Amino acid sequence: MNAEEFFEVEPPSAEKAARRALALSVVCCRAFVEGDKGHPDRAWNLARDAREWLSSLHLEGELTEWERGLLDTRFGAISDQDRIDATWLSEAVAVFAWALGARPEPALDEQCDPAAESGHLGFLAPAEETALNNPALRSVEELAAYNEFLYTVHWRVRDCSLLRTSCDFRAIALKAWGEPVHKFGLELKNDDLALDGVPITELRESDFRRLDSIVRERHRASNWLIGHGSADFYEVPTDT
Repeated sequence: MNAEEFFEVEPPSAEKAARRALALSVVCCRAFVEGDKGHPDRAWNLARDAREWLSSLHLEGELTEWERGLLDTRFGAISDQDRIDATWLSEAVAVFAWALGARPEPALDEQCDPAAESGHLGFLAPAEETALNNPALRSVEELAAYNEFLYTVHWRVRDCSLLRTSCDFRAIALKAWGEPVHKFGLELKNDDLALDGVPITELRESDFRRLDSIVRERHRASNWLIGHGSADFYEVPTDT
């Protein structure tokens, strides 16, 4: 992708955002049911129903090459890496649901429930009961403010992954977006980013990796919603 292409992307319409959100919910569903080894028949039926529902809404054209390949893969044969990558898309679905006014903003320390997030959008419901029915996005100002928040938090997470040293994140947040510093579920401890009362530098490795994945997927979704980077969802950068 050249620089000119990077800067010419237009922010999506509300309808486009709703279509992308529902496509993501189906891909995410397939990934989660793929891992349901205890109820293979139920899992296969749900995967089939979700794909048929996607087609009934005429959303096949929304799928990227990777998404189509994943959904077309024989049930039980998706690679572990693709399945893991697709399950984390639930965090993007949560951002889309928020942007479309279907739920409050997801808390930073809240790993999203994929079934609940898809449910906000009308997963498996008739078209008139889904996010496609008169969709409306939050204001440009709200979407931009959330994007600035995610960019700054993502920077802190990446910085900590390299150095694991404390920093005055309160001062950074003040410079980035001003008062109030505590917004979108931000939590601070000793003036640094925290999760469940624990400063980011003291998180267990598993909790740190979880936070990194949450923030990365939400940042990608937020960037796509403001037209930052690419019309292809998976080519949207999450640079900090």
